[in-house]
Amino acid sequence: MNKSADILFCIFNYHNAANAEFLYREICPSFECHILDADSGELPDSCNGDTVYLPNVYYSGMMHKAIEMAKQGNFPYLFFICSDVIISHETLTQLKHILLSERFDGVGVYCPSHADDSYTWVAWSYSRISGKRRSVAFAEGMLGMYSRRVYEQLEPLDKNPHGWGLDIVACYYARHCGLRCEIDDRLSITHPKGDIHKNRLARSEARAYFKNYPQEKRLRLYWVICSVRNATIQPFILPASYKKWLAYYLPIYRFFH
Repeated sequence: MNKSADILFCIFNYHNAANAEFLYREICPSFECHILDADSGELPDSCNGDTVYLPNVYYSGMMHKAIEMAKQGNFPYLFFICSDVIISHETLTQLKHILLSERFDGVGVYCPSHADDSYTWVAWSYSRISGKRRSVAFAEGMLGMYSRRVYEQLEPLDKNPHGWGLDIVACYYARHCGLRCEIDDRLSITHPKGDIHKNRLARSEARAYFKNYPQEKRLRLYWVICSVRNATIQPFILPASYKKWLAYYLPIYRFFH
């Protein structure tokens, strides 16, 4: 099978090799795909030499490597997936069909929607059961496809190890360039609740990261606007019992949206 030359897939792995390998084997027949392994200790490579071994460079270090590879390969799009994201075989099959058969001209950021039991602070990432791609203000960065005009804006990343704010920069520049940010309600992924103990440090790193840009103030304002808009329909941080909370929240959210 000939692989698409338009999209580079990179799977960001840290101690989740089984799912990373599952994602790789589903994707690699149709697209060039690599696992970027951040010091997981998973040796030897069982993915046809397509695992790139890195020290523990955190999320931003893996993104830096992915961008470097996308630039070297002259890929119009970079699709990244963190290896704790759960995507079924059926959803991956549908995703590949969509990416190979539909046009993405004018799209800067593209993401599947979240299942009802998934964790995201971005309310509009939850599926609205629209059965189509829809434009959104912002899409959170545990997976997604960025166009070249977007992913080239993310460097330099050395001041931002945990990677908060990369998705803010990506969506800001997509919209600044007249490109759409999209959520696809035909696709559903699940993301577990992450480690909240790093939040204060990650937020501080994000502020330092924004200082790389002449548009620092506009980026921070965009962050605030997205947060305030989001907070009108769900809390900033979902409680530990978020799955039970979502069972009540999502029917109300979908009724009004």
